[in-house]
Amino acid sequence: MNDNQKGKVARSSRDRVTRYIGLIVGAIFGWEIGSRVAAAGGDQPRGLVELMFAAGFGGVAFIVAPYVTVRFFRWLRRRLAAIPAIDIVAAGVGLVLGGVLSSLLALPTSLLPNPYGQVLPFVVAVVACGLSVFAVVLRKTDLASLIFRRQDAGGVEEKILLDTSVIIDGRIVELVRTGLVSMPLGVPRFILQELQGIANSDDPARKVRGRRGMDALERLQREERIAIEILEVEIDEEHEVDNKLIRLAKLSRYHILTGDQNLERVARMQGVNAININTVSQALRPPVVAGEELSLEIVQPGRENRQGIGFLDDGTLIVVEDGLNLVGRNVRVVVTRTLQTGTGRMAFATLKDEVLA
Repeated sequence: MNDNQKGKVARSSRDRVTRYIGLIVGAIFGWEIGSRVAAAGGDQPRGLVELMFAAGFGGVAFIVAPYVTVRFFRWLRRRLAAIPAIDIVAAGVGLVLGGVLSSLLALPTSLLPNPYGQVLPFVVAVVACGLSVFAVVLRKTDLASLIFRRQDAGGVEEKILLDTSVIIDGRIVELVRTGLVSMPLGVPRFILQELQGIANSDDPARKVRGRRGMDALERLQREERIAIEILEVEIDEEHEVDNKLIRLAKLSRYHILTGDQNLERVARMQGVNAININTVSQALRPPVVAGEELSLEIVQPGRENRQGIGFLDDGTLIVVEDGLNLVGRNVRVVVTRTLQTGTGRMAFATLKDEVLA
């Protein structure tokens, strides 16, 4: 039995116990209500009325008990885990300020003629607390800077969430070692579970990719330059892993580092800052310009007639005209034009007179 199955069994057991407790409490409460109703008068026998109320309240409590107790607190725990700590503190401060303000306004509003004097203090308290919480949470960064004499905008802890594709890619390890990445890294538990599933796959290719990702994650955890944390958070409202990652980043105001172009686009559409490691890699490549001479090996035929394909050390694809008969040979070429595509940069080139090998 794996961890997911054990978790489901444990949750089912808790729900069952909660239902039985709810049944007992509901039946006792219903019996008391039935006794009071029977005592107030009626044609029905007292015992029958008590039994009917006990059965009714007990049945309702049996059904709703898990939803108002265990499942509610489980949902509340997940929501609180996804909310930045500074937002919770700011909401608490706003609630206190709202309580103080409503207390100051309670006396003058209570002196108004009825019914205003009875209703307005409550309305003022609700409005004051709500507006105070909203204002403090909205301006939490400025308030934190004022209190702690800090002029930076670092009120919310920034973190970069890694998705499965960028972990398997492995280049994040070298990127961290360069010092370009300074924010703490976060790997949600559901991403780790997906990576473990790939590593345990029956497909040999997927298994190799999964194990490469696990190795990259272990190397990241050994790096002293940066902190990496496994985030114990679950987003049950979403079923797809990518949607869970985007929702977590949006709730916690985190960034996403990915190698998936579709995930990057969807995240940006929802207002989440997503960075594609392939875009970073392409930006760091030295530019290839028209007229530049290059040495490369033609490794395969091209799509068009008489074309050959070669690659530079940084992965840039070079299409060589009239290079079909030189597959496996090292040649000198001259770049004629370059093209940026969705998957990377490519260039077109013509042969120089000399063939190196």
